Amino acid sequence: MRKYVVRRLLLLIPTVFFVCVIVFCLLRYIPGSAIEALTYRMQSSGIYEVSEDYVRERLGMDKPAYIQFFIWLGNALRLDLGDSFFRSQSVSEIIGEHVFASLELGILSMILTNLIAIPLGVFCAKHQDSVADYAIRVISLILMSLPVFWIATIVLIYPSLWFHWAPTTEYVPFFRDPIGNLKMFFLPAILSAITTSGMQLRYVRTVMLDTMRTDYVRTARAKGVTERRIMYVHSFRNAMIPVITMIGGSIGGLIGGNIIMENLFSIPGLGQETVLALAERDYPIVQGCVLIMAIFTMVVNVIVDISYKWIDPRIKFD
Repeated sequence: MRKYVVRRLLLLIPTVFFVCVIVFCLLRYIPGSAIEALTYRMQSSGIYEVSEDYVRERLGMDKPAYIQFFIWLGNALRLDLGDSFFRSQSVSEIIGEHVFASLELGILSMILTNLIAIPLGVFCAKHQDSVADYAIRVISLILMSLPVFWIATIVLIYPSLWFHWAPTTEYVPFFRDPIGNLKMFFLPAILSAITTSGMQLRYVRTVMLDTMRTDYVRTARAKGVTERRIMYVHSFRNAMIPVITMIGGSIGGLIGGNIIMENLFSIPGLGQETVLALAERDYPIVQGCVLIMAIFTMVVNVIVDISYKWIDPRIKFD
């Protein structure tokens, strides 16, 4: 077990390195550059004598690209993600200010998704091919087919036209005003949960049906075990391993998986910050945000893999 954990953690190093390389290279190929944007901004503010060469030297972009990369990577290893090109803040401060909003939205969406998907998936498996089973599967298929940005846009536009109501867009920290905070987060979280729970619901149903057809379930029925115990003790626990794999994937996207919702509902999270930084060509913020998202996702996947042993003690790690 210990060797497995160490090996998985060591594999994070080359993975994070290649993520950094890909993001660094792709940013440099985006049309437009930070040098042009910052030069234009400084000239617009009245500093007419500034030139692109001066800005390039000030940003440290006068060096070859591979040297810039290793300088940034070396600083990142010392937990220094650099400073924003356009704001008088460090990238670490910006991430610290926005990560909690992304986490809150992600956690709330994940909880609501599982509260919808797991009970309905188990219900559909228990009542296979019933009218309720068909109805739930059809509705879930429809919701899976609808783009989340389209549903969110409809929810934002039509209530304001018909009822003169619009969701609040002023962010309030949870511990300062829990009610005001949840008013802002609940709607995007429930919309995200509704659109993503369809796939998870169908997955839970399929896994439960496969588990209910196994030999040990048939043996339990032959011994006279109640159907309720077979469903929730024998079948459900063994079906949870692939389900937890799917949940683990959603946990990995907690701090960056709701970019659309954050931008539509003006939630100041890492997703919205990454989009704004891309528009401004603020390379350090984009690189820092993507690095944090990547590390968080990979660490969560390791934790999920380790949790299999707790769910099923028969599993052995080589």
